[in-house]
Amino acid sequence: MLDISQTSIQKLAITWTGNKERKEGIVIPKTTLVPVHDFAEEVLLSTFFKMFIKNEEYFFFHHDEDVSHNEVYQSCVKIFANPESLSEEAAQLTKRLYEYSTLPKMGSGEFFVAYFQDVALQGEMMPVIGIFKTIQKDSYLKVDRTSESFTLQIGEGISAEKPALAALIFGADEAEGFRVMAIDTVSKKAEASIWHLFLQTKPIEDNYFHTRHYMNLAGEFINEKASSKFGLNRAETADLLNRSALYFKENEIFDANDFTETLFETPEQQDAFKSFKKEYVAEIEADLTEQFDISQQAVRKSARIFKNSIQLDENFKIQVQGGRELIERGFDEKRGKSFYTFYFDQEE
Repeated sequence: MLDISQTSIQKLAITWTGNKERKEGIVIPKTTLVPVHDFAEEVLLSTFFKMFIKNEEYFFFHHDEDVSHNEVYQSCVKIFANPESLSEEAAQLTKRLYEYSTLPKMGSGEFFVAYFQDVALQGEMMPVIGIFKTIQKDSYLKVDRTSESFTLQIGEGISAEKPALAALIFGADEAEGFRVMAIDTVSKKAEASIWHLFLQTKPIEDNYFHTRHYMNLAGEFINEKASSKFGLNRAETADLLNRSALYFKENEIFDANDFTETLFETPEQQDAFKSFKKEYVAEIEADLTEQFDISQQAVRKSARIFKNSIQLDENFKIQVQGGRELIERGFDEKRGKSFYTFYFDQEE
C-alpha cells in the first residue's frame, strides 16, 4: 500500500503530444522543467497518486531480448541515477509516446514526467518516477471584478481529478525491470492497452495476479464450457458462479484442489475444469500456482465476472445468491412458455 504523507515533487517536466495519425506533432519547449509551489504540489500529489493509493496490481518493464533494451526502462535507469537528466529523458519519452499515439481515441494533451522523493511502498521509502498523459479538458468559470462591474469568462483547463494515462515507476527491483503501477482509462478491456504497449510491461506474478486469473479462469469455464458441456440451465450456472465468488470472498488462502472439489461435484466436471485450466495457462503464457494468499482487492475488481443473475426476456431479472435446491425450472404446455418455481419461507 502507498503512503505519500512525506512525499515531495523534486522535479516536474511538462511537454505536449498530439495524435500521430492526425499529424498533430509534439511540443517540447526549450525549458521543460516547471517550478512547483507549495499549493500546486499539494494538488498535483493528490492528482497523480490518488488512483494508485489502494492499488495492488504491479508490473515489470519487459523486452523479448532483455529488459535493458526497453526504452522507457532505459530512461528510468538514467533518471534514478541522475535526477538532473529528467528534462532530457522527458523529451525522449514524449517522442516515444507519440509513436504509439495512432488510434483516434488517443487525443492530444499535456505529458507530465515527475520525480518524487520519499514515497512509502509497503513501509519502505523510495524515489518514484511518475509519467502521466492528459486528454480531457474541463471548462471552468472565472469571475473578474472591478469597483464598477463583474465580468464572467469561460476557459478550459486540465482536470485535477485524474490523468487519462498514468504510471508510477518505483526505485526498486531494478534488475527485474523495476516495480511499476500503470492505469489506462483510454483503451477498452477487449483491446491491447495503448499505455502498456508504450511502456512494454508484463504483470508481476504475485497474489493479485493469481487471484485475478483464477477468477477469470473459473468464470470463463462456467459460462463458456460447463453450461453447454454438462447441460446446466441458467439457474444452475448462476448458482455455480455465486459459489465461485463466495469461495474467493470467504477464504484467505486459495488451494486449487480444494477449490475444484468444492465447486464441481463430479469427477467429470473436475477433470474438465483441469483441462480447461491447461488451455487457459497456455493462452496467457504464465504459470498459475496451486496455492496462494487471496488478494481481496483483486476479488473486488474482478467480482463482475461472476454475474449470478437470470435475465428472463425483458420483464424479470433474478439475482441468485444461493439455495439452488429451492429453484425449479419447467415448461408450461398450455402457455407455451418456460417458468421457474422458487420456494421460500418469508417475503421481505
